[in-house]
Amino acid sequence: MKFLNFLKKFILGTILFVIKEIFSFFIKAFLFLVVIFSIVAFFAKTTLEKDKVVIEKGSYIEVDLSKEYKEKGKNLPGFLRGQDTNFFSMLKTFDYLERDSNIKGVVLKLDNLSLNSAQVEELGKKLDSLKKNKKEVYSYMTMADNRNYSLAIKSDHIFMPPAMSAPVNITGYYGELMYYKLLADRMGIEFNVIHVGDYKAYGENLTKEHISKEYKENIERMYNKKYANFVNNITVERKVNHDFINEKILNGDLMASEPNQMKKLNLIDEFMYYENLKQVIGEGKLLSFESYNSFLSKNSLLGSSTNKRKDKIALIYAEGTMYMDSPSGGISGNTTPNVLIEEINKALKDDGVKGIVLRINSPGGSALSANIISNKIIEANKIKPIYVSIGGVAASGGYYLAASGEKIYADKESLTGSIGVVSIIPNIKKMLGNVFINVDEVKKGEYSDIYSMVKDFDADKRDKLYASNLKVYNEFIGTVSFGRKLNRQHVEKIAQGKVWLGEEALELGLVDEIGGLEDTVKGLADDLKLVEYDTVEIINAPNYDSIIKKYVPAVKMLEKYDSFILDKELYFKPIYYFPYDINL
Repeated sequence: MKFLNFLKKFILGTILFVIKEIFSFFIKAFLFLVVIFSIVAFFAKTTLEKDKVVIEKGSYIEVDLSKEYKEKGKNLPGFLRGQDTNFFSMLKTFDYLERDSNIKGVVLKLDNLSLNSAQVEELGKKLDSLKKNKKEVYSYMTMADNRNYSLAIKSDHIFMPPAMSAPVNITGYYGELMYYKLLADRMGIEFNVIHVGDYKAYGENLTKEHISKEYKENIERMYNKKYANFVNNITVERKVNHDFINEKILNGDLMASEPNQMKKLNLIDEFMYYENLKQVIGEGKLLSFESYNSFLSKNSLLGSSTNKRKDKIALIYAEGTMYMDSPSGGISGNTTPNVLIEEINKALKDDGVKGIVLRINSPGGSALSANIISNKIIEANKIKPIYVSIGGVAASGGYYLAASGEKIYADKESLTGSIGVVSIIPNIKKMLGNVFINVDEVKKGEYSDIYSMVKDFDADKRDKLYASNLKVYNEFIGTVSFGRKLNRQHVEKIAQGKVWLGEEALELGLVDEIGGLEDTVKGLADDLKLVEYDTVEIINAPNYDSIIKKYVPAVKMLEKYDSFILDKELYFKPIYYFPYDINL
C-alpha cells in the first residue's frame, strides 16, 4: 500500500512538473517574442519618424498635459524607452524650443491636467519665459476647473469651444473625506491608531466618525491660502478686478457654468473648436511634444543629454511612498533605501559630479526607511553638497529626508512638514467570530502579542507603543532641529503633524528658498561657482520585471500585488506618512 501511495505521488508529481515546465516554456517564449517584436517595431517606427519629423519654420508644439510626466524617468535601453518623458526632461525641452527659431509657439491641451501644483507653478515660469522671448502660448480646454485654469492663465490666448455643454466649474474649494469607523464596527474590525502629534491625521478616518478639529483647521488653512493665490494670479494674469472676480467665484457664478460666462468675465479670449485652431495654425505646422522631444534626443540637441562638460550636477529622485524593500523588484516606483543609497553612491564616486540635487515628491512612509536614507544624506553632504528640491509633496518621511539636505527649495504650494508619527494595529477578532473562526494561541514573553490582530488592544499595550513612537517622534524632531539649525522648542511648536505650504514653510524656517527644480540646480551651481556644467539624472536601471511590465499589460497585476504587500508594511510599525492631496 505504501508503495502504491508513493507511486501515485511520484506519477502525479511528475505530471505536474512536466505541465509546469511546459507552461513556463511557453510563457518565456511568449515574453521573448514580445520583447523581440517590440525591438523590431521600435526600430521600424524610429526609421519612419526620422523621415516624418520635419520642423517647418513657424511650427507650434502641441503639449497634451493629460499625459503623466512623473518626476523620476525610466532608465530603459534606448530601443525600449519609447516616448516616455519625465518632468525634468519636459523642462529641458521647453528650454530648447525657446531658442529654436523654427518654433513659433506652443499649444497646451489642458483637459484632465495631470500635473501637481508644484509642477504647474514650475511650468508656468517656463511659459512666462517663452512669452518674454516672443513665443506664442495658446491654451485649449473643453472643460475648465481650478486646476487647469491656474495654468491656462499663463497663456497669451485661451480657447474654449462655443458649446453650452462644455463644463465650467471654478469655485472656492470643496473636498470630501470618508470616515470608516461605523463600517468597521459593522464588519467587526477595530483599528487601534497611535498618533504622536495632535495634528497627525493619517488613520483618524478609521477610528472617528467625523473629521477632527485639528485636521479641519490644518487643511482649511492650506485651502484658504491656495485659493487666495489662485484669485491673485487670475487678477494679475487676466487683468481683472480682484474683488469682482472673487465675488463671482464665491457666489457660484462659475459653477455649473459654460464658456460664454467665462468670455463675458474676460477669463477666456476666444471661442473655437480644436480642429479650427489647427487650421488657423496651418497644415503640418502642429507637431506633438513627444515627436519634437524624440527628434531633439535623437539628434543630441538637449543639453543635459550630451554630458560632455567636465563639471556635472547629479539629479536624484525620491518619489512615491517610502518602504524598506519592494518584494516584486520595485516595479511600483516607490522609494527604498537600497535604491536611493546606490544612486547617491554613484554620484559620490563620479569625480565630475560636484554636487547633488535630490528632488523629493513623497508623502513619506516607513520611519526606518526615512532614517536610513537621511543618515546617508548627512554622510554624503560631508563629501559633496546635497540641495533638496521639494516637488508636489515632501511631507512627514519626505520632509525627514529634506531636513538632512544642505539647502531646501520648495514651490509656493508644495506640501511639506507633517512632522509626526503614527502606528496602526487592526483587530479582526470580532469579524472572525462572525464567520465562525476561532483563534487559539501559544505565548511566552510579555508583549509578545502586542501586534496580534486578534487580541484585545488594552491600555497597557497602547502605552507601550505610544512610548516607542514618542522616541521615534523625538528622533524626528532632533533630525529637523539639527539639519535646519532651529531651536528644538520652535520645531516642537510647528511639528505635531501640522502640514505647511512651501511659502509658509519658508517663514517657519523649514525651507530656505521658494523655487522649483531648475532654481535648485542653478542655486547649487552658483554656490559651487560652476560656469559651465551638465545636469545628469542618476536613475538605476530597472530589473527585468520593469521591462516585461512595460510591454505585457497583464503583468501590471504584479504592481497591484506589490502595492498590497507594501501597504501591509505601513501597519504595525511607526510611520511618517501624509498620503493626502490638497487640491482646489
